[in-house]
Amino acid sequence: MRSIILGTAGHIDHGKTALVKALTGIDTDRLEEERRRGISIELGFARLDVGDVRFGIVDVPGHERFVKNMLAGAGGIDLVVLTVAADEGVMPQTREHLDIIDFLGVEHGLVALTKCDLVDEEMRDIAVLDIEEALVGTCLEGCGVHPVSAVTEEGVPELKKAIGALGDRVQSRPDTGPYRLPVDRVFTREGFGTVVTGTSFAGSVKVGDRLEILPVGRETRVRRVQVHGKDREAALAGQRTALALHGVSTEEVSRGDQLVSPGSLGAASMVDVRVRVSPRWVRPLRNRERVRFHLGSSEDLARVVLLDRDELPPGEDCLAQIRLESPAVPALGDRFVLRSYSPLYTMAGGTIVDPHPQKHRRYRPDELEAIARREGGGPIALLLERVGTAGLAGAKSKDLVDATSLSREEVAAAVEQEREEGTLRVAANGRIFSADAWRMAARAILDEARRFQERHPLRWGVTREDLRATIGSEATPVVLAELLEELREAGEIEMRRDRVRVGGDEVRFEGKAKEEAERLEALYREGGCSPLLRVEVLERAPDSRLTAEVIDALVDREVLEKVTPELYFHSESFGRCRQALRDLDAREGGITVAAFRDELKISRKYAVPLLEYFDTLKVTRRDGDVRKLLGE
Repeated sequence: MRSIILGTAGHIDHGKTALVKALTGIDTDRLEEERRRGISIELGFARLDVGDVRFGIVDVPGHERFVKNMLAGAGGIDLVVLTVAADEGVMPQTREHLDIIDFLGVEHGLVALTKCDLVDEEMRDIAVLDIEEALVGTCLEGCGVHPVSAVTEEGVPELKKAIGALGDRVQSRPDTGPYRLPVDRVFTREGFGTVVTGTSFAGSVKVGDRLEILPVGRETRVRRVQVHGKDREAALAGQRTALALHGVSTEEVSRGDQLVSPGSLGAASMVDVRVRVSPRWVRPLRNRERVRFHLGSSEDLARVVLLDRDELPPGEDCLAQIRLESPAVPALGDRFVLRSYSPLYTMAGGTIVDPHPQKHRRYRPDELEAIARREGGGPIALLLERVGTAGLAGAKSKDLVDATSLSREEVAAAVEQEREEGTLRVAANGRIFSADAWRMAARAILDEARRFQERHPLRWGVTREDLRATIGSEATPVVLAELLEELREAGEIEMRRDRVRVGGDEVRFEGKAKEEAERLEALYREGGCSPLLRVEVLERAPDSRLTAEVIDALVDREVLEKVTPELYFHSESFGRCRQALRDLDAREGGITVAAFRDELKISRKYAVPLLEYFDTLKVTRRDGDVRKLLGE
């Protein structure tokens, strides 16, 4: 049996609750105050089976003071029955509820002309004309108007049949993929613990499943599942669902929260939207106006940033960014409603274009075009845009799930397809990259390596760190290593320790460079374990620029060891320093600065930086004033 959510709408005292009772036999006014005052305050729930369709009915309050409660239940409805009393006709809340169901994108519905037992045929006809005029330009324009009376049950069987026919046209919600339930009620029941109810938006849930409570990010486990008040092993999309939660108190979950499959959605403090102002609203929507943002069952205060104008007149739409004062849980394509901050009235609504955007600047054509492309391209366009924006930092799968509202499996499938088509690349660390960005980075590496060799012909190659700075610091060492390995396998580069070189030619010292290399090698060999500082060598050099180049080239060739930016040792001398460590450790069981200094007959000026360098090489490990030799 298919499950569909039917919602009521209409002005206060226009017979919504009485009509639901006539259709189902269930009185949805469950609160004592509701029965005493004769009005609906909170959401009410019932069930109606017609053919092979089970309708979960959400009966909403009609009073203007309780539109917030109405919105908490209206977000999940698939079709609507709008009630208009024959003795009063279209009223203010009729029009506001029409705006709400219009903004929420409800595609199927009908009108029940209630209380027909109180008027004559002429009054009925006048009421129908009033309704038809009010429906022009709304999602219910041209729908059927069905005269009924909950008292005499006139027209009730015909209305039930019409609802069944509409149900056959409603597309079922997907029960595959991640689960999602916006919470509209929270209570405690003995034997159950904390219970939450709501309309299952998507996916399915069963006893024992783990769910995440958003936006707080708390995980819980489902202890018990009920659908329309009956115990079930599982609940599917499109069903009114009650879930008993393990280890969660009523203070830790509330109306407006969402229960979702872990990792499937994320909280957001801003969203990009296409917003439309109701043609019945009394004035333009102003830039940075403070509003009440209704999404699912939640209400949050927010500011509307209009991206290409200062005001949005009634009946018009534009791209905007909603900046929330507290986090919401949006998904791509979600419908929302905006109500004025004070006095409370429905003013606008629309669709979420990007659930996790960056902060935008106003009047920027490039940013507006990018948002419009995402709006028109759907989740795959948003995925590609997110990957492109991530650059060489790469995008994580979780980021793409949040951005596109696709499941992890759907994101993985889309990425694999785009990878096969050559659009995307998946690195060894699992990050996802634009193939164009990857190719551009590889080209930048080759170009920088060539430029470096032209500027420094005596050097063996450019350092990895310099290359990383060239392509962008957001590229991790792991990503750089993968890029370099790919270029090495293609024969484009050679690598030696932390150096990268284009081409296979070895560096040769010739002419003055050869003479300077021989002089410097002799100088540092003679200096032993107490060499001159680099600045002293350069001060005494006939050509300090050439000398600096040759020193760096000798480091590349491993003739010299660079211990600090000023301190270089000949490789033979450095080997003696390393042997001194072994001798001390074997003889004394540890190495102190004083013992190392005396062993080599050098000053602390050399002993301290040498020992610190050995620490960085993981040759030694310092523990207080003593160092221990690590396994070599």
